[in-house]
Amino acid sequence: MLKQSILHNLQGQRLHESIVQRFHSLIQNGSLEHGAKLPAERVLAEQLKVSRSSVREAIRTLELQGLVVSKPGSGTFINTQSLNAVTTLMTSNLGVGLGAGEAQLRDIFEVRHLLEPQLAALAAQRATPEDVERLSAILEEQQRQIMEGETGVDADTEFHFALATATHNIALVKVVSAVEDVLRQSRDQSLQQPGRPERSMASHHQILEMVRSGDHRGAREAMEHHLTAVEPATVFPAPVISGQ
Repeated sequence: MLKQSILHNLQGQRLHESIVQRFHSLIQNGSLEHGAKLPAERVLAEQLKVSRSSVREAIRTLELQGLVVSKPGSGTFINTQSLNAVTTLMTSNLGVGLGAGEAQLRDIFEVRHLLEPQLAALAAQRATPEDVERLSAILEEQQRQIMEGETGVDADTEFHFALATATHNIALVKVVSAVEDVLRQSRDQSLQQPGRPERSMASHHQILEMVRSGDHRGAREAMEHHLTAVEPATVFPAPVISGQ
């Protein structure tokens, strides 16, 4: 059972979201383990000093996230062993307090360098003709957006997610989907700079060609080049060479 001492009054906050975040924290710090039974809705509402409707909405959200399961006649139990639960816990605090400063942007691009080249390589090995056609159509849309004076960030984001889909790895798609809001911050900021949208689109075409030809090494290298081409210079500045 959940101890009352680890729950606090959430009054005055955005209630159901605060309840969900509280449960995320309790699961992550080990206060709530897989299989733990939650108190009844009425008891939770009393402990949290919130309405039963707020508790009900929070539990519904946790169910959608895969973090709790309701068993008719038995109660509601913590579940941390599903794929949805794992990806939710991995990313639940990722965007909290993450701004667009240089340090934060550096962290985001570090994640992209670790994740996206391998993703592109796997897509090159597994992409179907339908996947390639979808990627090509997205690049046509990106070109249209740029020609109309936009940054093309919507098509840019869609292209990277389509690459994840082309891996045909459900777990990887879920992870990319979960972190997409954070990764989009790096695209939003980098594509504001003159010339960057065009460079992004050109390197996207290089990636697509490698995927189309099934060249996984080339796809990995093309993605590395793409990330280097679009990341702001202040994130990874050029090295200083002594004597210059």
